[in-house]
Amino acid sequence: MKKLCVIMIFLIVFVFFAFGTTDKQEEIDFLLFLPNSGNSFVNADQAEIQLDNVAKYLLGKNLVPGQIAVYGYAAFAASDIEPMSLSAERALFVINALQKRGVSGELFADPVGYGSVDLWGNNTDEGSRSPNRRVRILVDDIMLTPEVVNVVEPEPQPEPEPEPEPEIITSPVIIAEAEEQSKSPFPWIILLPLLLIPLLLFWLLKNKRGTKTAAAPIPQEAPAPAPTPAPPPVVAMSESIVNLEEEIRFRAYEISLARGGQPGEMMEEDWYTALPEVCARYESKGYQTYPEAGSWWARRTVKR
Repeated sequence: MKKLCVIMIFLIVFVFFAFGTTDKQEEIDFLLFLPNSGNSFVNADQAEIQLDNVAKYLLGKNLVPGQIAVYGYAAFAASDIEPMSLSAERALFVINALQKRGVSGELFADPVGYGSVDLWGNNTDEGSRSPNRRVRILVDDIMLTPEVVNVVEPEPQPEPEPEPEPEIITSPVIIAEAEEQSKSPFPWIILLPLLLIPLLLFWLLKNKRGTKTAAAPIPQEAPAPAPTPAPPPVVAMSESIVNLEEEIRFRAYEISLARGGQPGEMMEEDWYTALPEVCARYESKGYQTYPEAGSWWARRTVKR
């Protein structure tokens, strides 16, 4: 009885690992980056195949500008690299790789970096941190996974069989007429004008050679100067730059109070939660958000 229970438990565990985690594991292996790197994948060959399939999938869709969203992530690990910048760099690297494969740049929304997360691993060791160093691609809130972007090659169509040539049916009357025409004498008289043509050409060339004189050189007109292109119109531009650090800290403070935090206490996860909210608010107004010199900024250029 005890052996039977052990066998049943072993079978349940085997079925769980064999069938219960297939989709999750396959999605975890999608576009993973090396630690502290924004341009190198864990498995470069596998990532190239995944990017090729994603590009084929996107090129087969009728998309509008800004419809493709690319999000970057990083793992919780001790490093001198700022996680928000690293995750945004990973998202931008994937966008550039897809543009090299023919996907138009105007179809992408601005890359978003979410910094350090623990969505796919608990970050307790290197193996559990690796799934969090990733990039996700969404089209209309549908995440592109290996199952979604799998491109099915069209089946070869059979070549059409050649049509049979029509049979030529000849009657005995037609055959008899053709035989009669072949027996008629050849009209040699028509060759006489053909023999006179070379003699006429020879006589004309001989007379022309005797009366040939030197021809005066033909004056060549000087080419007209090319028109000078008009200078392009000068467009005045104005640029607006906003430092977002104060708004991010204030929003993080509000989030801390909403979850019951003490006044003046600002947890790191509250700051990372506030960052995309503030950036999204400015991006909706036409600004471009970016990190620089340890701070986050918003910049917008308009015509005056």
